[in-house]
Amino acid sequence: MHLNVADKKHVFINWDLVEAGYGVAWKGAVTSSEMPYGVRIAVHPPRVDPQPLVWPDRPWESLINVYSTLIEDGGLYRLYYEPHSNPIQDQPSDLKAMLAYAESSDGVNWTKPTVGTVCFQGSTDNNLVYGLDLSQGRGAHGATVFLDPGAPADERYKLVHMGREQGVDCVFGAVSPDGRRWTPVQAPLLRDYMSDTQTVVSYDRERGRYVGYFRGWTGREPGQYHGRRTIAYAETEDFYSWPAPQTIVTLDGADDPGADIYTNAYTRWPGAANAHLMFPAIYERSLDALHVHTMLSRDGVSWERPRRTPILTDGEPGSHWEGGVYAGCGLIGASTNEWSLPIGPKWHTHNQGHFAEGRPENPPDRGYLCPARWRADGFTSLEAEIEGRCTTVPMVYEGSRLQLNAWTRFAGEVRVELCTMTGQPIEGRTFADCDRIMGDAPRRIVTWQGNADLSTWAGLPVRMRFFLRRARLHAFQFIR
Repeated sequence: MHLNVADKKHVFINWDLVEAGYGVAWKGAVTSSEMPYGVRIAVHPPRVDPQPLVWPDRPWESLINVYSTLIEDGGLYRLYYEPHSNPIQDQPSDLKAMLAYAESSDGVNWTKPTVGTVCFQGSTDNNLVYGLDLSQGRGAHGATVFLDPGAPADERYKLVHMGREQGVDCVFGAVSPDGRRWTPVQAPLLRDYMSDTQTVVSYDRERGRYVGYFRGWTGREPGQYHGRRTIAYAETEDFYSWPAPQTIVTLDGADDPGADIYTNAYTRWPGAANAHLMFPAIYERSLDALHVHTMLSRDGVSWERPRRTPILTDGEPGSHWEGGVYAGCGLIGASTNEWSLPIGPKWHTHNQGHFAEGRPENPPDRGYLCPARWRADGFTSLEAEIEGRCTTVPMVYEGSRLQLNAWTRFAGEVRVELCTMTGQPIEGRTFADCDRIMGDAPRRIVTWQGNADLSTWAGLPVRMRFFLRRARLHAFQFIR
């Protein structure tokens, strides 16, 4: 048996690429040399850029909520965000939430163009694209926008959001040819379902289906018992009709007993084979605050959380992050070696806005969005803090060269050895022959005494051994 890695990018989110080995000889074969040592799957926090993507500077933006979607289409970056217009002393109403639009050519400098499709207080001179009368009074709370690659031209963009119809909680949809002019879908996509968070839907090319990540609940009985929030999942071939979502992710006994999963912030790992990400905001009721974590999956359904501590936390007093932070949806590569995700810091805690004594008079919490940034593929790595080694499972590749995304500390290094499926090093492609990889190497071609050619072994079952000293290996890919 072997893994076909083809010419796709592969990343380390669990141990399924790494041979477990045996601690003793097995049936006369010496296999203990394949035992991994000194390495771990590490989860890395982002660098937060304090420069806002958008902030409330329009009459219809008394508050910018934490839910947002960031996408790239044809070199243009699009940001969809949720403004509310209400007196500061009032709690925002989900059914009055609107969806606004900003755009950028570089992912750094943003404008709010006049779209002219939503009437706000008698004028369409605004950057609103959905909500109010256009959404037929259903609001636009928790909206997520996505591109549908196989849809007719007039439905190329789609969005989903929560709302209510005749007092019943529903999930609604809308379609658009350009991401600016929207038409609501008349019938609910899901009726009598409470997904009062940012619902994330996308089209999965591999499945050939729409996949959706919703809020789920354990034991909830409306009006009687609140239960705990979870992440639920559903998929369908027909965007206009969805089955009831089923819970796929819950917190467990290692988590705080008073915690919920508030959002999911699902996204595919850009360009990687069989790699899915979530950046859920976990609500800690005892603190009344939310922290962002990382969850990882190979198939989008079974999820792992190798790091139990958050990657983004609430801030210290005076930071205006005291209430916590939420992750939005969508990763963009605004620069060659860096990816960005929108996040929404909060000054007020989750429940603070419900109580007059918890609302500061000056200034109010009006919200804003800013980017969290990682190096490309920098969410996780195979890491050796001091020194480590491991061997891959048997694999077959396509291509003639091996490219790594790696980073080392001072005096660190990464080396690679190619070996047969049984573990015999291949002459000329051993650790001793490998030219050391050091420093910041996002797209480094591996060479052995200056020779990068691996075409001789393409299509044959082989293994790779990795040697790491003070190093992180984020991804590998065989290229042509």
